[in-house]
Amino acid sequence: MNRISRPHPRPWASRRLICLSFAGGGTVGFRPWAQQLPVDIELRALCYPGRESRFGDQVAGGWQGLVDDCVTALRNEVRGPYVLYGHSMGALVAFEAARALQARGAEGPDGLVLSGHIAPQHWTGTRTAALSAAPDEELACWLEATGGAPRAVLADPDLRSLAVDLLRLDMTAYSAYRFEPGERLRAPIHLMVGEAEWSPLHEGWAELTDGSYSQVVLPGGHFFTPRVWGALPLHMPLSTDTTAGLAG
Repeated sequence: MNRISRPHPRPWASRRLICLSFAGGGTVGFRPWAQQLPVDIELRALCYPGRESRFGDQVAGGWQGLVDDCVTALRNEVRGPYVLYGHSMGALVAFEAARALQARGAEGPDGLVLSGHIAPQHWTGTRTAALSAAPDEELACWLEATGGAPRAVLADPDLRSLAVDLLRLDMTAYSAYRFEPGERLRAPIHLMVGEAEWSPLHEGWAELTDGSYSQVVLPGGHFFTPRVWGALPLHMPLSTDTTAGLAG
């Protein structure tokens, strides 16, 4: 079973950008980035259970099961240097997966690029827990308001229902997350935040790594603006020289 897709394979690539989605999301939102990346970087996207190529798959264990599934994918399906990117819920999954790999002495990411999430030590899950128990219509409205699903999906009753079910499934696990202090990461962290949702709670990410920390505030809200999202890799430190410098 392949948990990680390769929208535009580059077998010659010297490193990979591996993307982890927000709650309810899949790999579709990352695919247009594949040909925007430098020629020596290959884009890959991790598919969570229950969607796309993994439709029907289930992972036991709630939040920890989701993280463990990601760790298994990274250990079994990725070889060579890579940068791990996560948005919103995916930022927490990426962070915890990197911590788990480091704790096990396994090959982890050269760097973490994160967006759309406050630092985990400040996360309570209260709002997410409330959303996970909300009526379908409220969740659908939330998807539309945040840009979390394409309008074409929300306009189709069957696809809309599937999108809401996936969002509820992910948010139920996501709301249960609680940060546990532990060893600091060695990998650098680069954070991207929409100007409409920035708060001092985002800066807590700097406390979680012994590597370098950088932050950029971009136009828009949780999903930035469509234009910014479409070109988001331009705001990521992905080149070999830059990442090596950050890691050092």
